[in-house]
Amino acid sequence: MYRAFFYPMRLALLAVGRNFMPMAWWMPASKEPFRFLLAVDRKNHTLGLLRELSEAALAFLPWEERAWVVRAGYLSGRRVDKAERLGVALRPARRLAHTQVPERALAVYEMRVLEWPSDGDHALFLGEVVHVEGSAKAKQRPILFLGFRDYATLGERWSFSPKRARSLPSLGEGEV
Repeated sequence: MYRAFFYPMRLALLAVGRNFMPMAWWMPASKEPFRFLLAVDRKNHTLGLLRELSEAALAFLPWEERAWVVRAGYLSGRRVDKAERLGVALRPARRLAHTQVPERALAVYEMRVLEWPSDGDHALFLGEVVHVEGSAKAKQRPILFLGFRDYATLGERWSFSPKRARSLPSLGEGEV
C-alpha cells in the first residue's frame, strides 16, 4: 500500500547525543508552543538514544555537505563513531545537556522530546523547541530527498504576491 508520491522532502540531520542520522520524516506540528513531530524507525539506534536522553536537535546542512549527511544513514552508531568516521566536526548544543551538532549546520532546532504512543514500524516523537539558531542561507540550497537513493536541490524560485495576483485570471468556482 505504501507509495511515496509525496516526495521530495527536506532532509535534516537528527542529532541525539553524539550520534546523528539523516531524516526526512519530520514536520512542524505547532507554532505556539513551537514543536516538531519526528518519525524514527523502530530498528534504528537513534530510537534508543531518544528514549534515553529525551533530547535531540534537527540540523540543516547545505547541498554541498550531502555526501556525508547521506552516508551517515548507512553507518550504525552502535558500531562506529559517525563523526570520527566521516570527519565531521561537532560542537555542543546550546541548551541541551548531551547532544552535539555539526559545526557546519546552517540551522539548528534544539528540542526536548516526548514519545507519542503509536503502532507501526516508526515511533513518533514530539519535540518542543528550546533553542533555534540559523542563517538565511539555510533556505538557499537545501538537501531534498526524492526517495530511495535520489536527492536534489532547488533550481527555480517563485514568490507569490497577493497584490500581483489581482491581475491574474480569476479561478472559477471549485478551482482553488
